[in-house]
Amino acid sequence: MQKSKNKELKELILAYRNQGMKYDEIAKKLNVRPDYARTICSRHNRKTKQDNPDTRPGCCLFCLNPLVFKPKAKKKHFCNDKCRRDFYNRKKMQKMAIVVCENCRKEFVAYGGYKKRFCSTACRYEHKRLVEGENGNR
Repeated sequence: MQKSKNKELKELILAYRNQGMKYDEIAKKLNVRPDYARTICSRHNRKTKQDNPDTRPGCCLFCLNPLVFKPKAKKKHFCNDKCRRDFYNRKKMQKMAIVVCENCRKEFVAYGGYKKRFCSTACRYEHKRLVEGENGNR
């Protein structure tokens, strides 16, 4: 009885995670600790990475061509520099977003997994100066 409950709980955690929920949200919903949800997901990812052909050892991460390893050398992930650049450029483009600067209202491209609010440091400092001037802080 207990094993089936644990299995159901693990399946629910993985399902919620696949829907995009955060570990804290899953933990509150299922009344478990956030680190338990994180552990279940990481263990599941380890198992699925071994089965996934994109991450099989000895293959280029971009073109999936077999890699040749030299003895006592660092493990290679790409067959050449072009594959490495293309892989990271594609990854970078997936995280690209068009954002409007809070200060000058110009559109700019923000790369990465974080939210940028300003198009430049000059705009950031100008905005900070204007806000401080309105609030009377100095």
